[in-house]
Amino acid sequence: MPHPKHIQRTTELLQQLPGIGPRQALRLSYVLAEKNAAWRAEFARLLDALGKELSRCELCFRVMEQRSTPLCEICSSSSRSKESILVVEKESDVEQFESAGHFQGLYHVTGGTISPLEKNPGEKLRLRALFERVKMRPLHSSLEVIIATSNTLEGNQTAAYIERILQPLVEMTPPASNGGGIKITRLGRGLSTGAEIEYADPLTLEQAFKNRK
Repeated sequence: MPHPKHIQRTTELLQQLPGIGPRQALRLSYVLAEKNAAWRAEFARLLDALGKELSRCELCFRVMEQRSTPLCEICSSSSRSKESILVVEKESDVEQFESAGHFQGLYHVTGGTISPLEKNPGEKLRLRALFERVKMRPLHSSLEVIIATSNTLEGNQTAAYIERILQPLVEMTPPASNGGGIKITRLGRGLSTGAEIEYADPLTLEQAFKNRK
């Protein structure tokens, strides 16, 4: 017997979310159907508000509450170091590093990773914006770009691609006598193979950050 059409359509939409397979999507669809009308109304209101009351930081691309400035609270903070950019895949990775408290620089959220089969990977992610950020750094200033993608096949492929597109900028701006220049590093040992930043514990992140190279 086929499922009701509203359940089927809800299931199709839920499957478009990362990590949600067909069975889990179907189960969630029935769970939503069992909730009372007030709960569903509140849920629908929040979904609608996502597009109206949230915006994206123009510098790091984090999702944020609507503000009077186009920058998020991290990018607009005077206490954050402008000499390091931590490149992560998603907003939840930023929260992980912020909770750990070991990083005081700025972030760049790519919005995903690169699949080994993609022909034009740079067009999918926000890597052109990252290139421009690095390129437009203040003259003679130091800048470390820390690539903090997950230790997965896609994450490592993305890290290698980022290194490749930024390498010309590194070569064009050799370190000056005052210590200026661009350096690209990756998170070091601490993250096991297949591990995602989102699920790493604070100690693991600390070790990966300290051992970056």
